[in-house]
Amino acid sequence: MKRFAIEGPLRGEGLIVRQAGGMHRYGHVILSVEPAQTALSFTWEVSPTRIPEEFKAAIYRGIEAQFQPHARFGTYSTEGLLIRILDGSSHAIDSNEGSFEIAASLALLRALDQLAQGST
Repeated sequence: MKRFAIEGPLRGEGLIVRQAGGMHRYGHVILSVEPAQTALSFTWEVSPTRIPEEFKAAIYRGIEAQFQPHARFGTYSTEGLLIRILDGSSHAIDSNEGSFEIAASLALLRALDQLAQGST
């Protein structure tokens, strides 16, 4: 498997705001990807007033989904990655687990895409 060569923190932001028929979606995640000495690990640094803890598992699933075999980073090892959930926001009515899975995936993609652009 390929390994990421991250020298410093990479910041990513994912936002989903959608209204499709009767279904509304809102999720907003800001994260940082940093080098670590362990396997994939997470830190939660968000106030529960910004993102309720009930969406924590969904955010982690959204990030882990990007490392599945069919996903964008499926050929990369998660060894040595620390994901810090820094901030975000939610909506009392329109936020749900699916929205936060998507927002977290987008945030991770935007952070790691910086490696492809050569800015670490």
